[in-house]
Amino acid sequence: MIKSVGPVIEGLLRSYNLWHGYKQYQVVEGWNYIVGPELSEVTRAESITRGVLRVVVKDSVWAYHLSMLKPKLILKLNDHAGGKVVKDIFFKIEPFDKKDN
Repeated sequence: MIKSVGPVIEGLLRSYNLWHGYKQYQVVEGWNYIVGPELSEVTRAESITRGVLRVVVKDSVWAYHLSMLKPKLILKLNDHAGGKVVKDIFFKIEPFDKKDN
């Protein structure tokens, strides 16, 4: 009987304690898809360390609005990851071009 590749890869990642890191990677790389086109125009996920996701934000106005949405964003990100991967989000103001995103 042939097994599906997904569960095999998951098992390997779990056995080498890499599963959580893989889930973190999914959150950072999937940021644009998870938050949608409007927010992905003005934000860019940089990294996640110890459950804190660092997100670059275009300006202070957006940073303020996003800080009000933080609990909902955390729920959405963790739902996408299938577990508690993001505990907090740190918004860093840094102007960037859309092409940098």
